[in-house]
Amino acid sequence: MLLMAGAWAAGNGTRSNPLTVESAEDLDDLRLAVITGTAYKGVPVPDMGKGMFFKQTADIDLSTKYGREKGNWKAIGPFAGSYDGGGFKISNLFVDEDVNVAMGPALFGPIMADSDDTLYFENIVVDKAYLHVSETTGAIITQIVSGVVVARNNTVDLEYKSGATAEGSQVGGIVGNVVSDWAGFYNNTVKGSFHVASVNAMYVGGLVGILIADGNFTGNTNEAKIIVSGDVSVTAGGLAGQNISSTVIKDNTNKGDITVETSKGLSFIGGLIGVSTVYGYRNTYVGNVNYGKIEFTGRDASLGGLFGLIQGDSTLVLDSCINQANISYHGAGSQEDVYVGGVVGLWETTVGSRLQNFGNILVENADNPYVGGLVGYVREGTKSITLKQSVNSGEITIKKEPAVDGKIAGLVGTTDSLEFAELDSCTNMGDIEIIGTADQTLVTSEYAIVYSGVRFQANACKNEGSVLFLDGTIGIPTPVVAKSMEIRVAQVGEGRITLEIPGMESFAAGRVRAGVFSYDGRRLPVNLDASGNLLHLEGLPSAGRFLVRVSMPSGNRSIPVTLH
Repeated sequence: MLLMAGAWAAGNGTRSNPLTVESAEDLDDLRLAVITGTAYKGVPVPDMGKGMFFKQTADIDLSTKYGREKGNWKAIGPFAGSYDGGGFKISNLFVDEDVNVAMGPALFGPIMADSDDTLYFENIVVDKAYLHVSETTGAIITQIVSGVVVARNNTVDLEYKSGATAEGSQVGGIVGNVVSDWAGFYNNTVKGSFHVASVNAMYVGGLVGILIADGNFTGNTNEAKIIVSGDVSVTAGGLAGQNISSTVIKDNTNKGDITVETSKGLSFIGGLIGVSTVYGYRNTYVGNVNYGKIEFTGRDASLGGLFGLIQGDSTLVLDSCINQANISYHGAGSQEDVYVGGVVGLWETTVGSRLQNFGNILVENADNPYVGGLVGYVREGTKSITLKQSVNSGEITIKKEPAVDGKIAGLVGTTDSLEFAELDSCTNMGDIEIIGTADQTLVTSEYAIVYSGVRFQANACKNEGSVLFLDGTIGIPTPVVAKSMEIRVAQVGEGRITLEIPGMESFAAGRVRAGVFSYDGRRLPVNLDASGNLLHLEGLPSAGRFLVRVSMPSGNRSIPVTLH
């Protein structure tokens, strides 16, 4: 086919024959056509590019036209078309509000489609994006405002820095916020970093800042690290800062570390979602995994390996989600609210199944923290909590001088006033270590701490961790501690301790093991003799404070003993 001079061999803008994009000049021309409703490559473009399809056919380096010495990229939008990146790169997308006014700090946006259209943003590779802005944004899309939108198979590598007036902004690697009729995110990957400094009330997510539209998130990965510092409160998650929608969120992975250092407000940090607020919405979380470490230094915070806060009624599905990363809280100044859980910091829903935590939890210099291997705290207003077939394998370490307080448990740190709490076939395999003198308000348990008046059941649960059991007082109403088989000190003498295990069958006595440790961690030689339900330990120093760790078929227990 021969083309006359001046003709375009670039498609007609349909899905089967899209208009092509192959240079920075083409992107500029596309922007102009979308904004003015004029032609692109000889083809008329309706207002906002409504219903048209564009496909990239070559790598594009935006530094030929944009950069610190040349000025900022300007987003293509409002946009109501579809764009296929073809797997080719768009490199050096540059927007810096210190250079000049940021006119839409993303490749596209906002996206505004009719409800009967489905728009596609796919196979886009944004490489080496630099965004220093105050507005709500993502590297590919600023905001998805209306219609049905699918973002799939996209890759972003960005460096984001918060601008001077970014308070309340929503920032994600793919898009800042999503408020459209429906949105699907499939197999997207974000790399790089987010830096938030001295800006209050921001929402930061590896893929999405805030998700309000219903939809589906499946198979996405965030590898970008999130770093927050200054006089700031923040809601941050490896996938999304906040979710307020009816969405299936399945088989997503976060590998990006989240580090926060702040002295202001209450921050919510989750390896997957900072805050999931879904009362009245049907939400599904299945098969999600977090590998990104969470480290917080400051005052009030709710930290969870997957969720800082999760809310929902009986329609919410929370199943087979795993945290593989360590969580650390470092207290600075006085605190009122410190909640740390291997999976969920603050719990306000009903049922979780097959949840797992493999990460270690460190809480130091905290005033009265609520810490659990799976759930930190079940907040007042929640009618019940049920955990099924869930496991904590992470160690919990609580450090504070001169005295350690708080409510610490292998599975559920503490419940408030509920109708009932149930643990079904759950296991704690993590040790709980207390470093510092135990305050009278310190309460620890292998399984859970619940308030009196709460109907509690622990069915077929096991403890395989070493737990220092301390049943303190936390006011009225008093706590009820769910624990494995009871052990008490029956008699002490010079270099000798006798422990009683009520209810231990005689056949089990030969399967009991015990070790004695000094408070600096040294294991001491001891002679053990079991008789009925009594354990006799001899050969100890004549005086001192010791920790006796007993292993038996029903689980492990640790108790403090003082010899005079």
